[in-house]
Amino acid sequence: MADRFYCPDPPVGGRFTIEGDEARHLAKVRRLGLGDYVELFDGRGTAVPAEVSTLGRDRVELSAVGEPWAEPPLSCRLTLATAVPKGERFDWLVEKATELGVARLIPILTERSVVDPRSAKLERLRRCVVEAAKQCGRNRLMELDQPTSWNALVGTAQADLRLLAHPNGVSRQRWPQGKAGDSVFLAIGPEGGFSDSEVAQAQELGWSIVGLGSTILRIETAGLVGCASILSQSEGWQE
Repeated sequence: MADRFYCPDPPVGGRFTIEGDEARHLAKVRRLGLGDYVELFDGRGTAVPAEVSTLGRDRVELSAVGEPWAEPPLSCRLTLATAVPKGERFDWLVEKATELGVARLIPILTERSVVDPRSAKLERLRRCVVEAAKQCGRNRLMELDQPTSWNALVGTAQADLRLLAHPNGVSRQRWPQGKAGDSVFLAIGPEGGFSDSEVAQAQELGWSIVGLGSTILRIETAGLVGCASILSQSEGWQE
């Protein structure tokens, strides 16, 4: 695979432009030069092969050398609504969720939450999303929302399937099944889990309570196990 770079802006006068960190990474880290070929992706699902045509200190211009192509749609649009683990564990969760193909990640604040990520941390994590997309070949960036309270989200989440992970939930063999192209919400609670009242509220509002296995998982492990299970199952969903 060619070196990949994030270029959200459309071409001007037939040329694409990348600046700042992306331009420095191309020229100084990857040591690419005039005439080298790369792949540009716009974060909205499209990529194009391009040739480096101009190199500057913090600016690189490139010309397309082929037709753009669109990323094929995933079998479902998956949103992960998750409590935030401590320290770098959240960085790891964001990176791996991007690699898996999660469409959107919403940090949630619950009764037992202990971490409320600040805006500066989320901006840094959005850069992690870009880097993970570059590495895994994904052309559409995962959306990373501002934190929201579980009380606000539980009644407003719009999806064909809404699943809340809980140790007493039904086994994976009994999870509700969707159809190809469905939207899915998966909610993961904090260390200690969702409170009984939060689980009861979700059930009353039509959420399905699902289990992730016989052991108690940390937040980031639970999120990835649940997402991988949903995305794998959805590949067999019919129209």
